[in-house]
Amino acid sequence: MSNKRNQILLATRDLVFEQGLQDVTMTQVAQRAQVGMGTIYNYFPSKEDLVFCLFSEMKEAMILGVLEGYNATQPVVERVLYLLNSTVQYGLRHPREFLLTHQLAQVPFIQERTKNNISPLDMALNQVITEAQQQQLLKAMSPDVIFVMVSGMINALVGAHMTQQIHLDQATIKQTVVACWDAFKR
Repeated sequence: MSNKRNQILLATRDLVFEQGLQDVTMTQVAQRAQVGMGTIYNYFPSKEDLVFCLFSEMKEAMILGVLEGYNATQPVVERVLYLLNSTVQYGLRHPREFLLTHQLAQVPFIQERTKNNISPLDMALNQVITEAQQQQLLKAMSPDVIFVMVSGMINALVGAHMTQQIHLDQATIKQTVVACWDAFKR
């Protein structure tokens, strides 16, 4: 990746995280990245394209990080706990990217562009939830509801740790991941 392109993406990430997407201008991005406006438009034709590229790259990095070491042949409960723990661990290592990815996933133009994309992480989660339901390990809830609730809990944990409301050490993470599973198991 080009150094200037990377500078633009990092500046955008930081500005959107600090100010919110609506308040960030391309001029601010250029100033923060220390590049000219023309340079930005050489890489990204519009603010939407820039933000979508940022989202896509952060999401791809998160997927790779969360799924690293994942073994789809393990028993269902072990896979669920692995995915939950791995997601929290990724969020702690990359809090801005983690929280921003989830925030940007709610933006309408990003939802529109990604509506038909099923990521490897989504497939792993869908598979493990389906298997858990087939084995009657989960409460009778929609997989989408389970996913949203788990995602919300993990985002809140990482956010609270990042803002120093709580401290997540390994014991607390394990306890939290198990409590998350307990909330949905039969």
